Amino acid sequence: MNKMKKKSGFTLAETLIVIAIIGIIASIVTPMLFGTTSDAELKAAWKKQYSDLSQATMMLVADNGGTLAGAFPGDLAGTEDLKNAFASKLNIIKDCSGLSARGGSGSGASDEGCWHDGDASWHKLNGLDLGSSTDTGLILNNGGLMRFELNNSNCNHSVGNYTRCGWLVIDINGFKKPNIIGKDIFYASIASNTLIPYGAKEFSDPSTTCIEGSTATDNTGDGCSAKYLYE
Repeated sequence: MNKMKKKSGFTLAETLIVIAIIGIIASIVTPMLFGTTSDAELKAAWKKQYSDLSQATMMLVADNGGTLAGAFPGDLAGTEDLKNAFASKLNIIKDCSGLSARGGSGSGASDEGCWHDGDASWHKLNGLDLGSSTDTGLILNNGGLMRFELNNSNCNHSVGNYTRCGWLVIDINGFKKPNIIGKDIFYASIASNTLIPYGAKEFSDPSTTCIEGSTATDNTGDGCSAKYLYE
């Protein structure tokens, strides 16, 4: 009757140890989970934005008789007209004119507030710092930042195994971080009758330009534009 009963439960010391272990695990796992979620959200946003930009491109192609070749005369100097054409098909809240060499009357996307301004304000996937831009630009009503450049008004500028008129780049979440190519910044070529993401058709091969954690010179992040669309 008087046998000693075994004690049940945890001692205070044991409880504190368990709490400490849980805290350590949480500090490691939580950033990883949030990082994964953030990456997934950015990829999903890029897919949605690419769809919208592709539709805008198709409308411009239709407006110009089935091809963008010859639609924006002047090669580089036609960049402002190219930007204005896309602006007419997108919901925008700000228009930034480029330098006169790009057909504009302004000081460029960065100085006018449509793109990152200053050294190290945005980066390649390998960590290389990038700076200001004098291209033409737009800010979309969803906060995205855009820049444009026309390479050739006849749309025969060769890249990979296709030709293009020029290119566009978008930071899908605006000035919010990470501001990294291949994370929240993506590129696409504007061909004569379609939009082609960097990383497709043998241009900016994703196997060398979209490698997470690599500091290799070729790892610009450009190829992630196509890679994430096709995942």
